[in-house]
Amino acid sequence: MEKKIIILLVLILIGIGVSGCGVKTVKVQEVEEEQIEKPTEMETISRLEGIAFVLGCMFDPTPCQEKKEAQEHEDRKR
Repeated sequence: MEKKIIILLVLILIGIGVSGCGVKTVKVQEVEEEQIEKPTEMETISRLEGIAFVLGCMFDPTPCQEKKEAQEHEDRKR
């Protein structure tokens, strides 16, 4: 009796595994190059300060933590 239950459970497990391996179709929308707006040089340069700040926080989180605490302190005053 136990062997039959084990065999049944193994067959169910194999059936679930095989049915999950089907190929699913995904529709891909093609976007024309004209619709994609590339950032201008000024937009890229304007983001450099933020990028530098984040990189600085990664290597020395102390100033970032101080700035965060100061912001929280100001938020409590309001």
